[in-house]
Amino acid sequence: MQTALSRLVTNPDAFRDAWPSVPTVFDRDAVDLQRLATREAAREILADPDIRPGGFGMVRDGVLTAERPSADHPTDTLVLNGLHRSYPPIMEFCKELSSMLGHPVTGNFYLTPAGRAQGFGWHWDCHHVFIAQAEGAKDWRLFAPTFANPLEHHNWSKVGFSPEDKIRFASDAPDFSVTLRAGQVLFIPRGWVHSGQSTEEHSLHITFGVQLLTKHWALRKLWELSEDSEALRDALPPNLGGQDFTKLAGELVELFRDSLAELLADTVALRLRSAQRLSVLGQEPK
Repeated sequence: MQTALSRLVTNPDAFRDAWPSVPTVFDRDAVDLQRLATREAAREILADPDIRPGGFGMVRDGVLTAERPSADHPTDTLVLNGLHRSYPPIMEFCKELSSMLGHPVTGNFYLTPAGRAQGFGWHWDCHHVFIAQAEGAKDWRLFAPTFANPLEHHNWSKVGFSPEDKIRFASDAPDFSVTLRAGQVLFIPRGWVHSGQSTEEHSLHITFGVQLLTKHWALRKLWELSEDSEALRDALPPNLGGQDFTKLAGELVELFRDSLAELLADTVALRLRSAQRLSVLGQEPK
């Protein structure tokens, strides 16, 4: 039986056992991917306000341009973000893929014109991505992470690249490179630095972003359980600016450790399972 995951990878069972640690290309079915994305579909999305996403625009060399959004622009990349909320084929696919992976999944279109055009320069994503090439081809160059396991606020534009990194990207051979053709899917683990350019033909790909639930996320959920602790709800002392913060920090760490030790594993498990379900459904409270 074909599933959302088997439409993207050749080894869905192994994929569900562990995330690949390096970029991986899977040969899939171009006709099947075109059931999810075509240039004509991009035109339809732009023309229909009922399925047009909230985030869309034209990008060239990493800069949002003032060009009118178009699926036929000669130089700029059309970006259609948030299709997992607005475009039925992507909504259905992302819902199934989220259920299979246990993590929320988003879906975006990127339509780049022919002629070595580039929408974005070197960057990394704070989540795993599947790049599903639906039409045309795109050259991808990738380097191993310069910042390991980035969370969402560790965006590349905020963290930045060192001068040495920039020289390396411009002059060194990449750690991984591929010309992705229609019907192929490239999995990029989060943090891998990458950049793509179209070839002599236009490129249309879908990016499925796996919005990872991390151990940091789980610990935040654990922290929310500490609201049940009367001791942790106690106010800090007056004249707070004049307190010995080293002493205060030690007391708080000990108090938090004691509060965690009192939590029952079953209670924690139920809270985490509930939060995971809500996240996959896109209903987790912010």
